[in-house]
Amino acid sequence: MIDWIDYIPPENIFLTDPTRRKELPFFDAAVQAGFPNPADNYIRQRLNLQDLCVLHPDNTYFVKATGESMLGDYIFPGSILVVDSTRPIETGMVIVIWVNEGWCVKRYIDKSPMIMLESSNENYAPMYLHPDRDKVAVLGEVTYIISKPPRYARYR
Repeated sequence: MIDWIDYIPPENIFLTDPTRRKELPFFDAAVQAGFPNPADNYIRQRLNLQDLCVLHPDNTYFVKATGESMLGDYIFPGSILVVDSTRPIETGMVIVIWVNEGWCVKRYIDKSPMIMLESSNENYAPMYLHPDRDKVAVLGEVTYIISKPPRYARYR
């Protein structure tokens, strides 16, 4: 098991900019993972990704992920995480958190009085933290993950 943290460099954390908005074409019909329906080949709407992903523009961050500790949650190196800092943190949430010397993304598990931070890659050991002894600060909950489809992840 790997017992180090995939830290996120501070330059990979960005506050959202609500003044920069661009609507993109949005297909009205759902896309099937099988054979397409020829009747559904037109666009009826436009969609702004900020409208979809950012509920609280003044308290939402875009974070570029690094490392492989969260591959089981489809968070790949280079994934953009949408992080909402207004939501109360609960057990089971994937969060961006400051741990002692840097930012990381982990699943939060409340083990009062301890905090367990769990990776979704079985090669990484969980971390146990004590809020009175460790420097811990939560940026927020990961509410969306924006990624290119990785070539190495295949359904089996």
